[in-house]
Amino acid sequence: MSKKTQGKNAFYFFMLDWKKREEAGGRVFPEGLKDVQRDIKCSEEWQNLSSQEKGYYNKRAKDSKIEAQGSLTKKTALGESVEEVAAADKREQEYHQNMLQYIESIITMSIKHKNLEKLKFMVIHVNWFFTRVIGINKYDFCPAEFAVGEFSLENGIENIYHEIINSKIPLGWKRDAIEISQQTHRIPVELPQGKNDFLLMYNKLIALLKNNQTGNKLPPLFTSKGLVPAVKSLLTKMTHAAGVSSDDFLIYSLEALFGSLRNTATQSVDDCTIPLVVAENEFGKDTFLSVCNLECDFHKCIDGSSQYCSMSIIKRWGFTICDYCCEFLGVPMVEGVHFPIAQTIDYVYQEVAEQEGIDTQLQLISLSDQSKVIEWNGVTEEHRRKVSERSYAEELRRRNESKRVDVIDHSKLNAPSNNAILTGRPLRLPKTTSLAMNEIKENINYLNVTDFPPLEGEAKTPKKDVKNVKLPLGRGRCRT
Repeated sequence: MSKKTQGKNAFYFFMLDWKKREEAGGRVFPEGLKDVQRDIKCSEEWQNLSSQEKGYYNKRAKDSKIEAQGSLTKKTALGESVEEVAAADKREQEYHQNMLQYIESIITMSIKHKNLEKLKFMVIHVNWFFTRVIGINKYDFCPAEFAVGEFSLENGIENIYHEIINSKIPLGWKRDAIEISQQTHRIPVELPQGKNDFLLMYNKLIALLKNNQTGNKLPPLFTSKGLVPAVKSLLTKMTHAAGVSSDDFLIYSLEALFGSLRNTATQSVDDCTIPLVVAENEFGKDTFLSVCNLECDFHKCIDGSSQYCSMSIIKRWGFTICDYCCEFLGVPMVEGVHFPIAQTIDYVYQEVAEQEGIDTQLQLISLSDQSKVIEWNGVTEEHRRKVSERSYAEELRRRNESKRVDVIDHSKLNAPSNNAILTGRPLRLPKTTSLAMNEIKENINYLNVTDFPPLEGEAKTPKKDVKNVKLPLGRGRCRT
């Protein structure tokens, strides 16, 4: 073992002892040794140790290395312990089994008490700027936005808690953050109007969850299967700011909840249950993707971003579950609660635009302060509209100076008479030889004796005169 490697291992054992001493004094390390390694006080104390004190930790590191070599623990191709991987898989299976048992138990209990439509679930969605790998199968998401809401079959999505986050982008990750933002949610990097106090967000989230708390345990958060790592990363940042453990939060699959609710709803009709994989496929279709006016105030001012808004997504989740379940359970469907409000055209704005111009119409639309967001090129939306759109006077001048366009309907014109002189070269009559072919008089017999000698016996050479022509060179021809 090199001195450098031995020094790292010695520092590892020092961090273990330092962590125990600090925890005895009341400190909490939500991320374990990661927090200890980032602590400046720990590094300074390690540097101030004497050579004799460091020798104690060097001996522990050396003994640990010898013990590890003697154990001959099997490793995977990625350097992981096979036993640890198996244990992690077992924990994942147990977690999945506990999730299914929890969903089944609360739905069964609600059916027994005949209040399934009143049963509430907490749903959450997260948008992010970039993702970085912090370990084997471990990722850190830089959050950009999240939305949490209560869902029930009776009231749909309600009590939504939504935040746009002003995350500090570390060095080297700004380009990734900008690209992901432009392709999806379009929230500017380090937006001044965003929130960056994760402790405040944690307190608001806990206040919302406690309204649906059962006993001392917080209700689980349901999200889409692919968003579980992003939600875990966001909750880790919140709990780290609050100095508590993130193990108190349970994150369950929303697709599993959707499948169980749908199967329960259809039992009294056709008893046609669907497996979890089919439920995931149906839920992933996002039937209400094109519905407008579901997004937050910020995304209403940003073109092409409403479908990625976290608030819009959790509302569409609620519409999807209600669309598959409410009819079978006899729950009356309410517009705006169980399905989107019908989209109508406001003709008032059209009349105002014709009478007073486009500028007056823009003044009637009330925008929040978040509409004045600076785009990537440093130009605000208000300035872009001001310099690019025509005023009412310019539009009148353009119409007055425009020339009239005459439209000719050729179908109403008289057809040409028989005596009309047709211009251009006349076509050759069908089944006649062209002029170029008539000028060629050379005849060559392809099947001559020289090129095709007779076979064995007294075979006769076929005498068939074939009119061979020496074709003129042109496009697509070649000399032989």
